[in-house]
Amino acid sequence: MSQEATPEERHKFIIEALEAKGRLGTNELSEHFEISEDTARRDLREMASAGLIQRVHGGALPVSPAGLPFVKRYRIANEEKVRLARRAMQLISPGQLVIIDGGTTNLELARQLPRDLSATIVTNSPRIATETSEHPLVQVILFGGVFDKRSQMTLGAHVLGELGLVKADLCFLGVHGIHPELGLTTTGFDEATIKKAMMEASAEVVALVTQSKFGTAAAHKFGEVSDLDFIVAEDSAVARQFSKQAGKNTRLLFA
Repeated sequence: MSQEATPEERHKFIIEALEAKGRLGTNELSEHFEISEDTARRDLREMASAGLIQRVHGGALPVSPAGLPFVKRYRIANEEKVRLARRAMQLISPGQLVIIDGGTTNLELARQLPRDLSATIVTNSPRIATETSEHPLVQVILFGGVFDKRSQMTLGAHVLGELGLVKADLCFLGVHGIHPELGLTTTGFDEATIKKAMMEASAEVVALVTQSKFGTAAAHKFGEVSDLDFIVAEDSAVARQFSKQAGKNTRLLFA
């Protein structure tokens, strides 16, 4: 490849390589265009700053669509989210105390809950609390705290304090990125802190994962894939391959 390649041409190659392979090393980019690794790293920094990729040690990963604002995220893969929600709700037993983390897929889970379900739902999502308010046998506990407009969740020390009082049977966790090496990640530090506390407060942890999140990463890590008891996903080659890498303690449930 000629050294005359423009930054725009290199950026286009990076996006296409990530779509095809899921990861691109700095050395691969350097060798492909016969440029220095410093130039390759600069390309990756610029693209990460623009929100086009997620930088990791030694290269880059695809950026998760979960970094978009809530309303835009809700429109992505909506039919897939409905199918995941219908499969995931089968894990809930009557009488359980269930944490439902915020996020667009978990909001769909709340919408799919049967009207005759008797359970206690604990959440930091006002939208999820509202969605379950007309279920006559569901008690809803909404954590107070600082309302984050981007994620549509309450965050902060107050939520952490209230989580310390909860011993849940089940937690439905939102993930922005899920990667066999980089683990479970999200876009905000406060979100990561809350998600980690939710996992620690629950006997079993479930993640509903759309296809676009497999193999991606966000800025803040809050756990390992092996911390999950269940991954609910659509049946695909990507999901099956990921299941092999996840470890024997994590079960993959197909929607």
